[in-house]
Amino acid sequence: MLQFTVLVERGIDGIDASIPSIRECATWASSEDSALTALIDRLAFFLHREPGFKYHLDYMRREDEKTYYKLIILT
Repeated sequence: MLQFTVLVERGIDGIDASIPSIRECATWASSEDSALTALIDRLAFFLHREPGFKYHLDYMRREDEKTYYKLIILT
């Protein structure tokens, strides 16, 4: 089981989603759902997994314009 922290930031022009512990694993979209979906697909590339792998995303906290999630990758 792998775990990552996901950071979602609301900007003027859309939503940025990233996994801070993996450099360059970041996406942008017009909605939070789209940004998170694209981020999971990008993570699949970094982990050498097929898109559509099983995972669970848990809300952690919100600070200012930032929302933190815990991403748990199931085996």
